[in-house]
Amino acid sequence: MKEKKNVVKAILGTVVLFSVAAILLYVYFNKNDTATEGRKEILVQVIVPDEETAEFTIITEAETLREALDEKNLIDGEESIYGLLITEVNGRKIDESKQEWWSLTKDGEFSEYGVDMIKIQDKDKYELTLMVGY
Repeated sequence: MKEKKNVVKAILGTVVLFSVAAILLYVYFNKNDTATEGRKEILVQVIVPDEETAEFTIITEAETLREALDEKNLIDGEESIYGLLITEVNGRKIDESKQEWWSLTKDGEFSEYGVDMIKIQDKDKYELTLMVGY
């Protein structure tokens, strides 16, 4: 009789162990990684000297900044071997004769990457600033 109780306890323990493992695996593989997938809200400021700053709140499931900006038709540009070279933001085109270009920053810090390579996360804040002079 004691042997039968021990077998039942061993079986129940095994079932509980496998159930806990299954739950942990389910949670691990179905977690929301906001760096690459899922709904995110980002803020984009368009800064043009001597003009009012425009702010855009973008709610998106895009993985990269370019995808999010393209969804809202905020940017345009020329493809290069380095990715998109931004030539227009929110309808404002650069004037190459004045050496204008668009600077990309995140929370005021200059970005070393272009819009194609930046993986967005929820609550990110980006600035696109029109600069003059190379």
